[in-house]
Amino acid sequence: MKTWTNLRPLTLSAALLATMTLIAPASAQEPTVPAMTGRAMLRDARGEFLLDDGRTLKVHVGVRSLGVSLDESPLETWRAENTELLVSPDGMRRVRLFRNVDGSVDRIAFETDRMR
Repeated sequence: MKTWTNLRPLTLSAALLATMTLIAPASAQEPTVPAMTGRAMLRDARGEFLLDDGRTLKVHVGVRSLGVSLDESPLETWRAENTELLVSPDGMRRVRLFRNVDGSVDRIAFETDRMR
């Protein structure tokens, strides 16, 4: 009886984790960075960029995820629509990447939709 009492919290935790995995949205499980070709192009966008209004935009490209932060805010997971467009989770903010002839990122544009 003592063994069952010790194992019960572990069984409940395992069941909770399994349930959360099954009901997690598919978008949370999908990578936000495209396949190898796109990932190599996006790595050129990694770093800090100064916007026209003086704010700093940071882009971090990992193996499976893409993070963007504005000024001192924490990194937020964004998705890459393609190698020239990054979109926020709510779809209201976008970062457009403008490239040189050699493919490196020359400048960026930060776009925001207004709430209606």
